[in-house]
Formats: sequence, C-alpha cells, structure tokens
Amino acid sequence: MNDKSKNNRAADLVSDSAIVEVKASLTAARGLRDALTSLAITLAEQQQKRGYLLLLDPGLSKTFLETELQRLKVALRPGIAERLHLVAAKGGKLTEGTHAIPQDDYMLLRRALNRQEDQRTGLPAPNKQNEVFLLMIHQWVTGKGPMTSKWLEDTVGCHYRTVANAIDQLGHAVQRHSDRSVSFKYFPEQDWGRLLAVAQKTRATMLYADASDQPRSPESLLRRMKSLNRKDIAVGGVLGTKRYYNELDIVGTPRLDLCIHCPDNRVDLGFVHMLDPALERTRDTHRPARLAIHFVRRQDALFDRDQNGAQWADPVECLLELYHARLDQQARSFQEFLSARGRELSGKS
Repeated sequence: MNDKSKNNRAADLVSDSAIVEVKASLTAARGLRDALTSLAITLAEQQQKRGYLLLLDPGLSKTFLETELQRLKVALRPGIAERLHLVAAKGGKLTEGTHAIPQDDYMLLRRALNRQEDQRTGLPAPNKQNEVFLLMIHQWVTGKGPMTSKWLEDTVGCHYRTVANAIDQLGHAVQRHSDRSVSFKYFPEQDWGRLLAVAQKTRATMLYADASDQPRSPESLLRRMKSLNRKDIAVGGVLGTKRYYNELDIVGTPRLDLCIHCPDNRVDLGFVHMLDPALERTRDTHRPARLAIHFVRRQDALFDRDQNGAQWADPVECLLELYHARLDQQARSFQEFLSARGRELSGKS
C-alpha cells in the first residue's frame, strides 16, 4: 500500500483496490461536483479500483450529498458509476457512506481520516522554563557537570531571562559556581513533583490505538520504525528505560513510545500508518494505546545513537514517559536510580 503522490496531496491515498480523495469543509455544490467528476475521471483510468470521495465536516446536508452523487452517476458509464462512492466524516469519525464496503477499503478510509486529523493537530507552545529545568536534571543525572546560562539558552532555544527565571524558581536546589555556571546540589523532588502535576497539559503527546482484531506488538512496530531510518525520531518509554536501567520491574512492553524532534513545531506523522495502517489516533486515555508519540521541542534533542544505528531518548524523557503511561511504580524506581546516579556522579553521595 503506497501513498499517492499525484499533485502532492498527502491526504489522498491509494491501495491495490481503492482510491481515496479527501476534501475538507466543502460548502458549495460546485466544489462537490468538481471533486466527484475528478474522481470519476481517475476511475476511468483505473478500471480495477473503487473510488471514495471522503468529505471532512461538510457544510452540505446528507440529502443534498446523496442527490448530487446519484445525479452524476446517471451521466456515467455503469462500470464507473458502480465504483464511485461518497463518504462523510464529522468530528474525526466516519459517519456516512461506509455501509457494506469492503474491510480493506474501510481501513484505507480510516487511514486517510487519521492522517488528516494528524495534519490538523497543532502542537501547544512549550513551557521553556520547564525545558530549562528538565535539561538541568539531565545534566545532573548523567554527570555532565555545571552548565552556563548561554549553553542552556542555546540548547533549549530561549532567551537569557527565561533561563534566569527558571533558575531563580529552583531556589536552594541550585549551586552557583564562581564562573557563573550552575548545577544541582541534589535531585529537586518538590520541583519535580510540581512539573509532573502539569506535565499532561504542558507536554504534547499523541496516542494511537489499534482498530483491528490483530494488533502488532510494540517490538514489531519498533522493527518497522528502525527500517524507516528517521534521524528525528528516538525510542523512549519502557524500551528506552530498559537501556539505562536493566532492573526495570515490568513484564512485556505495554506500548511503543517514540520521541520526535521538532524544534520548529512542524511534524510529519505520515510514518505512523507505515508502521501499521490499523493505528488510529485516540483521545480516550482509557483506551489501550499501542503507540505514543511525544514531541521534543528544544534545539538539541539529546538523542543517543547506539552502535547499531538505533536512536534513544534521554533518560529524563524516558522517566516522564513512564509516568505518562501510568507506570508509577516503575517510574519511581527509575527515578530513585537516576537520583542515586546523579549523586554519585556529582560526588555528593
């Protein structure tokens, strides 16, 4: 199954048996007729395929849509008319026209809808003071030593005042050195707790559930992910934590957590459906997620590439993702490990 490249319309998809054309927020009859006619012409050239015009949140009534479709079909050759279909979606869900269509076509429609939803989703502005805090914790637990304000500014991508405010809020946990660099004296438990309390709102995460009866394992998704060779994506969550902490007490891998580096807030999520076409975006936090995507917006992602070419998220990011997955017991254990390692590496154990 390949994405359609015609006219560079990334939301339009084609499979071996069907074509999906996507139109958003149509409110005029002319636009509907033009779209149906264009799809009919394509079906005349692709004689073995079915065609679906997928309308996202159309501003036209169901009766009007059905009438216009039937009027056009009367003018078409039977071999084309019987393969032309009109489907509508509202609020991210397919609502009309999906009755009695083949399962493979239905999955293609869902894939087109999910992709459009992904493209519509904007990322919230990052809290850069929190980013400064996380970066300082990273340097402490990895034994990287004191940091200058300039290094923090450049790595996060913020102004001096943002760094200064973040450091001031951390109070006595910060050690200020004679060369004006800073580091932590200890793991700032209270500040960390405050960050966790707001992390769900301030951090951007997208969850994907499986829409089929045969979900792929996280390990299978990871193998497909590695084959894409994306340099802007790293593995986090449970799998990433195991790389740093082999005593993690967990059986299996509940989901695959991936981190995308996007300092400019631009995201290409087309790869999700290359991992598994059955994956669909969900906002229901009680629905089991097979894939979680987190967005790293600082200038330096701090990803670590191993000798096999795989990329891994940093340990603090992995810790946050354990908490996000509600693996609180495992997260606290990993947090204690990182805190102890930070004390050891900083000579404060």
